[in-house]
Amino acid sequence: MKKTTHHLWMILLALSMSMTSCVDDKDVVNPSEKDPNFKYIILMSDIHVMAPELLEKKGTAYENYLSQDPKLLEYSGEVLEYLVGETLLRKPDLVIIPGDLTKDGELVSHQLVVRILTRLRSAGIPVIVVPGNHDIDNPEGYYFNGDNTRPAERTSPDQFAALYANFGYNQAYAKDPASLSFVCEPLKGLVLLCIDTDKYEENRYIDKGDTINYNQTSGRIRPATLTWMLDEADKARALGKQVVLVQHHNIVQHYDAQGTLQGDYIIADYENVSKELMKHGIHMAFTGHSHLQDIAQYRTVADNAQIDSLVDVATGSAISYPNPWRTIKVSNDFTNWQIKTEYVMTIPSLSNVKSTCHKRLHDNFKGGLGWHIKDGWSNIDKYRSQLTALGAPQGFFPQTPEEMSEMLTTYLGDQLTGIFMIYNEGNEWKNPQSAILESQLKSNMEKMLRDRAAKFGMEDVQTEGFVYLFNMMYSAYMEPGIKSMLTDINQYNASDKRLESRTDDLNVVLRLTK
Repeated sequence: MKKTTHHLWMILLALSMSMTSCVDDKDVVNPSEKDPNFKYIILMSDIHVMAPELLEKKGTAYENYLSQDPKLLEYSGEVLEYLVGETLLRKPDLVIIPGDLTKDGELVSHQLVVRILTRLRSAGIPVIVVPGNHDIDNPEGYYFNGDNTRPAERTSPDQFAALYANFGYNQAYAKDPASLSFVCEPLKGLVLLCIDTDKYEENRYIDKGDTINYNQTSGRIRPATLTWMLDEADKARALGKQVVLVQHHNIVQHYDAQGTLQGDYIIADYENVSKELMKHGIHMAFTGHSHLQDIAQYRTVADNAQIDSLVDVATGSAISYPNPWRTIKVSNDFTNWQIKTEYVMTIPSLSNVKSTCHKRLHDNFKGGLGWHIKDGWSNIDKYRSQLTALGAPQGFFPQTPEEMSEMLTTYLGDQLTGIFMIYNEGNEWKNPQSAILESQLKSNMEKMLRDRAAKFGMEDVQTEGFVYLFNMMYSAYMEPGIKSMLTDINQYNASDKRLESRTDDLNVVLRLTK
């Protein structure tokens, strides 16, 4: 009984959410202020560029897509142009983009990304990219024409490597035979392990005889790739190089239970893989995918010894609220990393990017929630019979995805949307709304149970039993994850839940050993 109820509430939260040391702003130097003792890096992620020709004619097809997706897709090329313009002004030594370069892997979208990024290469600024789960052999790339869609030409792994030959692949001194992973040294003394964590071989295609189009969003590091990359790390470390990981999926949990509640956002077997990375001298990773502006640290001991830590610097989507990107000032020996958050504020076609994205993300909640519920309904539906076995009347569990979405939106929509906004922004613990929303969320969940019980005529004693069971399960399973998320404490070591262990997600100095 405990296992069934635990899984039910984990699913409700997961569906609804599918959604070091700190330093003051004055301590982080803007990359435009060149200092010969430092190198300058720009980090942007999840740019999700959609080629304009994919929107042949506006209509219900495109509107339905946007109802489930809060990104500024129609402005995505313009946002990338903005970021390239900012980069050209700052003249950094390196640009890194950890995946999801396109809306859904359309060949025409990749070609547009390459044309825009070529401006940086022409200015002598190296750019390193890795693929994201949207980018390769994706069956969900479409042309939109009024009420109809038609498939766009997909991008194969070989095409991806050829398109981005000047953005990492030609600069690689070692390539993985098992994936699109590669190793390069774009700055003398800094080795980047650029890892392909995507599972595009698991995608499904109607035009190839499958019953559905399906794009696999979860990630992993292939066993052969892990062996190869650790060997490359050992060789680089032996030469005194600093080794940093670049991949699309998160490598460290950004809140307790992320691996359970949002497992698609973090690589499979992340804990064991993280330990292997640390053993081989890898202590920092640049990731994307989760659209979070968040820095999380895995420490196996309670002190701040670098030998036992791995820091995951996740950068949010430039076309989704709050539209962040990062500037980095790093010492020439690559031990002192000063990381600062900046935002896309205005583009020629949109005077206030952040407020537009904020509204779109808020308005998107119901549509996005409904999409996730529908997508996972076969797994959710099995809990109906189990709830009935626990004494719930027929119909207590919503009968359709639409009914489930409507119920969750009615009772929990405002709280979950607010939590998701704060979560995306970073530094959740500094926002006074965090504690308020957490309290309201639990209260509204309990009200949802009581109202549902009354609707289906449950006896008072049975209702109180369900509420008691909910509170017990909430305290045991949901509350720790929500508190971890909203207080921004995400250490794996249970003895290290100290407030001072929090990492500033937006402006921070991280120190690595060599």
